[in-house]
Amino acid sequence: MLPLRRLNPLVAGTGVLVASIMMAVGLIGVPLDTLHLTIGRSAALDRGPATALAMVLLAASSLGLLACLRAVRAPVSGWPERLVAVWAASLTGTALLPGTVAADIMIVVALVALAGAAALMVRRFGDDERWRPAARPLEWLSLGAGGALAVLTYVALPGHRVMVGTVEWSLLGIETAVLAVVAVHLTRITWSLADAPSATPAPAVAAMPVAFTSAPAMPVAAPAMPAATAVPASVAAATPVPVESAPTVVPAPTRSRPVSPARTPARMPARTPAMSAGRALAMMLAPAMKSTSSSAGQSTRVLSRH
Repeated sequence: MLPLRRLNPLVAGTGVLVASIMMAVGLIGVPLDTLHLTIGRSAALDRGPATALAMVLLAASSLGLLACLRAVRAPVSGWPERLVAVWAASLTGTALLPGTVAADIMIVVALVALAGAAALMVRRFGDDERWRPAARPLEWLSLGAGGALAVLTYVALPGHRVMVGTVEWSLLGIETAVLAVVAVHLTRITWSLADAPSATPAPAVAAMPVAFTSAPAMPVAAPAMPAATAVPASVAAATPVPVESAPTVVPAPTRSRPVSPARTPARMPARTPAMSAGRALAMMLAPAMKSTSSSAGQSTRVLSRH
């Protein structure tokens, strides 16, 4: 069973194809005088409601095609989608009010709106890589629609409405081809997006072992803090409070030339001063004086005994 996302552009494209076939069948066997009438008056003279139903189906298919374009984020936002909506509304009004002046005005508004939407889509599709293949066929069709509008303007004003119906039917066929080209390329893009596998990366948490995720957290008891001892007021007042000093700025090292050591003169041996004559005589007489004093002391001790 095909998903609904694939079926939507197929349904819209099928509606455009069936509507174009119904219009072509409705023109078979009509008298040539009918081709000089506008599409609205031709729908009023139709023996059956085939033309009116074809226009309603074409308008509904255009709105469905627009919804599918917005679903795939096609570059049709802004004026292109507004002009397509105007085309669908005007085409439905022409089918509901056939044979009136309002129908003639609305069919012209519808044809001009879709021609403008095709011209805008050519530029936007050319800038989008996905829709670039559909830009060249739309460019040729929009050029044809512009030429048909120029002919329609000439026929309606100075041409006295000669073969105005033929020009309108030709322009309607060109714009139906525009819708068919968009529907074919939309179906191709929708099916390619549906066939593309969705790559969803697995979360990193799923790859972790269970042992790391299921282990319960063990409570850790905080160590008991000793009771604060009372500090005497005198001690607290005498205790200096450290003051944060400013950070010391360390100068950056500077590169300097190596300084060669200064040459020191060789040490000369100290000269022994010359001994004086008096000191030398004293040193020579010191032993004699020492012996004399010792003998004198002995004699004094002997006399004292006697």
